[in-house]
Amino acid sequence: MPLLPLVRRDQLPEDLRPLWDDCERLAPSFRHLWGTMAHSPTIFRHVWGQLLELKRHSPVEARHFEIGIVVASGLNRCRYCVSHHAPLAEATGLTAEQVEMLAALTLDPLPEDHDFPPRHGFTPDDSLVIDLAHFLVWSGIYPHAADVHPRVVHGLRRRLMARLRERFSERQVEELTWRIVQCVAFNWHNDFLELDVEPGVTPRELTASAVRA
Repeated sequence: MPLLPLVRRDQLPEDLRPLWDDCERLAPSFRHLWGTMAHSPTIFRHVWGQLLELKRHSPVEARHFEIGIVVASGLNRCRYCVSHHAPLAEATGLTAEQVEMLAALTLDPLPEDHDFPPRHGFTPDDSLVIDLAHFLVWSGIYPHAADVHPRVVHGLRRRLMARLRERFSERQVEELTWRIVQCVAFNWHNDFLELDVEPGVTPRELTASAVRA
């Protein structure tokens, strides 16, 4: 049972109703998410306006956004986001097995000399997006819990960024990074407010896995 009720269209200010209509047209399966966030006109306007703008105009491939979101959501155990984004990732050409593997990655130690090698079964670009999403979640949680020295995190970050610069433009790196960390915020938001998966969306169950980063 969600902790906040869903907002109705007629409860929104007039100027936000076109955005609501865009959400209903372009993201109908996320109704519980944007219908909850609409409690704040400011959040609804800027967050969903930005999401739809990225969807329309970002130079980042949809496949890479979906990879990053599935990895981050799996690491944060967000059933809502994995249930929604796993089929979107599959629609970009990823296999069900690949998506299952992405959602099952874990937060484990990264050696100081880790050089982010290509991942088996994924293209070099896909591998780097997986590494970016994993590192963004890992660096925000693991080093603080495991007392990893900041020098190690700094070195890993610089090495990963160098790899990213070889394959992606600065705009792509920024938009990928932003969308992934924004996804982390969605994960925590959805968990705290206990959002239910919408009727018609197949829930993806998350279980502990032995898959390593």
